[in-house]
Amino acid sequence: MANKKFTIDGREYSIYELSNEQIVRLVKENNVPSCDHDLLVEEIIRRFENDLCKRSGETADDVFVRFFSGFVNGRLSSKKYVAEMMCREHRYLQNEMFKVCLEFIKMLAENYENGRFDPRNEYATKTSKKIIDYFKGIDYPY
Repeated sequence: MANKKFTIDGREYSIYELSNEQIVRLVKENNVPSCDHDLLVEEIIRRFENDLCKRSGETADDVFVRFFSGFVNGRLSSKKYVAEMMCREHRYLQNEMFKVCLEFIKMLAENYENGRFDPRNEYATKTSKKIIDYFKGIDYPY
C-alpha cells in the first residue's frame, strides 16, 4: 500500500503523503479506478480511527487531548486565527473553553512550582505561574 502512487495536479504522491483534503478530493472526483477508490476509503477510515476514535480505556476527553496535541504539532498554521475562531463560537462554549484553558494554566503553574518542567515548556509553566500569582484571591465561579 505505501508504494501506491496517486497523481494530483501533475505531482505523484504515495498514499501516506496525501493530506486528508487530497484524499477526499480524489474520492469525490471519482476518476480513480475502483480498486484505488477502495484503497483511499480504507485510508480515510484508518486515519479517522487513528485520530478520532477511542482506543482501549480512553475517554472522549483522552481522544480530544490526543487529537489536539496532533493538531498543534504540525497542523496548526495560526494560533491567532484559531483563537479568533474560538471567540466566534457560542458564548456558552466560549465560557466552557475558557474554563478548560484556565485549568490548564493552573496545572502548568503547579508544574512550575514542583519543578516539573524543562527548557521545552519552561516559558509556559513560568508564565502560567505568574498569571496565577497575579490573580490570587479572586474567586473562580466554578
